[in-house]
Amino acid sequence: MDALTHTILALGCIAGAYYGGRALQVQEARRMWRSITTPEVKREIELMNALIEQMSDEDRQYTESLSTDDFSTESVSTPCQLELFAEHDEAPSE
Repeated sequence: MDALTHTILALGCIAGAYYGGRALQVQEARRMWRSITTPEVKREIELMNALIEQMSDEDRQYTESLSTDDFSTESVSTPCQLELFAEHDEAPSE
């Protein structure tokens, strides 16, 4: 057996073992998820999905308002910048 054939067989075995193990792991996780999921966890997941959807909608609206031909600054709401050190111009004294 030459080096090329050995390399191809070795890579095939490694890939088969990796993807076979990954498929078994996903199958096991799906089976276990059904048994450990409580109503509280499902509710938290729904809330997280709702928050993500709301943030996505806000981002989409912001990018759509930027992509319009009207470049007036009144129609675009800019994010708030926190003034963390506005009142403290100098370092605190010891």
